[in-house]
Amino acid sequence: MLLADLEERLRNAGLRVTSSRVAVLRVLAEADDHPRVDQVIERVRRGGLSISTQAAYDVCEALRQQGLARRIALAGGPTRYEARAGDNHHHLVCRSCGLTVDVDCVHGTAPCLEAPNTAGFAVDEAEVTFWGLCPSCQSEIEGEAA
Repeated sequence: MLLADLEERLRNAGLRVTSSRVAVLRVLAEADDHPRVDQVIERVRRGGLSISTQAAYDVCEALRQQGLARRIALAGGPTRYEARAGDNHHHLVCRSCGLTVDVDCVHGTAPCLEAPNTAGFAVDEAEVTFWGLCPSCQSEIEGEAA
């Protein structure tokens, strides 16, 4: 993603453009693996920018609050972030290796699930996590059984 595009996204979201925010947003925009914060830090540093752990958490949270990132908190696992936000998609997660991939909402507009009783809530989002074994882990298990 181009630097100018990243900067524009930050400005349009009402965020000040800083090197840390640009670097973290770039990592999230280019990632296809829903990185943990430690992975975000590693990738930002690999790109030549020094960033503290606290700064990385702060930037990820600021991006989330402004709708530029989504926080994924899976049961029993570390928090992950992605730049794909606001489109009501869901996730497939491998129980063995933790691989997390996107799956589009199967019923169209948000929320794509209807709660039988909303208790007066104005529901605007539904989160679904599909759990199973990815193809790689399935092959590994089949190889061990042979």
